[in-house]
Amino acid sequence: MLFTDVSSLLLPIIWSLAAVGIGLICGFFIGRVYAVSNQPKKLRRDREKTLEALVSVLNSAHQFNADVSQHKTALQSAETEIQNVSSTVGEFEDLQESVISTIRTIVQANQKMENDLVVSQYQLEATAQELDRSKKEARTDALCNIGNRKAVDETLQYLVSRYQSKKKPFGLMLIDIDHFKRINDTFGHESGDEVLVNVGRALKECVRPEDFVGRLGGDEFVLMLEGLTGSNAVAVGSRIRSTIELYNFSVGNKGESTVVTLSMGLAVISAGDDLKTLYKRADAALYRSKELGRNQLYTMIEDEGKSEPDKPDNSPFASYEEFKASFDE
Repeated sequence: MLFTDVSSLLLPIIWSLAAVGIGLICGFFIGRVYAVSNQPKKLRRDREKTLEALVSVLNSAHQFNADVSQHKTALQSAETEIQNVSSTVGEFEDLQESVISTIRTIVQANQKMENDLVVSQYQLEATAQELDRSKKEARTDALCNIGNRKAVDETLQYLVSRYQSKKKPFGLMLIDIDHFKRINDTFGHESGDEVLVNVGRALKECVRPEDFVGRLGGDEFVLMLEGLTGSNAVAVGSRIRSTIELYNFSVGNKGESTVVTLSMGLAVISAGDDLKTLYKRADAALYRSKELGRNQLYTMIEDEGKSEPDKPDNSPFASYEEFKASFDE
C-alpha cells in the first residue's frame, strides 16, 4: 500500500521535472532565436544613433570653422585699416605697431585652429561614411568607382590643411587621357566609358591604399600621393605613367583594343602653398606636359626650384602584370 502511494507520487514529480527541463531548454532556444533575429535591428538602431551624434558634431565643427574664418577675416580687415592710418607719430606709432603685431599673432593662431578643424572634420566625415553607405556613394564616381569631384575637393582641402598643421607632405597629380575624343569617335561612347573605367582601375592598382584616386569629370583624373617629396616625385610619377602604357585596353565586344597614353602634371606641396597655389602649379605642369607632346609626366618641384619632364622610354617589363608585380615588391 505504501509502495503504491510512493509510486503514485513519484510519477507526477518525474513528469513535472521533465516538463520543467523541456520548458527551460525550449525557452533558451526561443530566447536565443529572438536575440539573434533582433540583433540586426539593434545594430541598425545603434548605427542610426551614432550617425545622428556624428552629424550633430559635424554641424558644430562646420559652424565653428565658419566662425573662425570670419573672425580671421575681420582681424585682417582691422589690420589693414590700422596700417592705412597715416598720422602716426611718437607713442601712437609704437602703439600702432604693437596692435598690428598682436593682430598678426591672433591671425596665425586662428589659421592653425582652422587647419586643425578641417582635419578633424574630414576624419569625422570618413567615420560617418563607414557607417552610412549613402554618404560614401555621394563621394564616389558612379562610372569609375573612384572619388568624384566632391571627394577630390574635400580630400585636397584636408591634405593641404594637414600639411600646414602637421607638415605631412604629399603630391598632387592631374591627369588627362590623350586624344580621348578620338577614342570616342572611333569606337563609340560605350567603349570610351570602358576606357575610363579601366584607367581608373589601373590607377588604383598602381598606388597604395592610403593614396587617393579621383575623377574630376570627362577624361580628367586626379592622384594625391601620401608622403611624396621632391626627391622621389619623378620616380613615382614615371612609374605610374609607365603602367598605363603597358595596360591592355580592350574595347567593345569584338576583341578590339586601343593604345591609351596619359599627359600628367605633378606638383609637390611646399611651405608657401595653399590649396589654390598647389592646384595651379599641378595644372601648369599638366599644360606643359601637353605642350611638349603628350604621353609624359611634367613635374613641378617647388622646394628644389626645378621642373622637369619625364618622357616615355623603352619599358624593361614585357607586360602590365609583370610591371604590377614589380610595383608590389
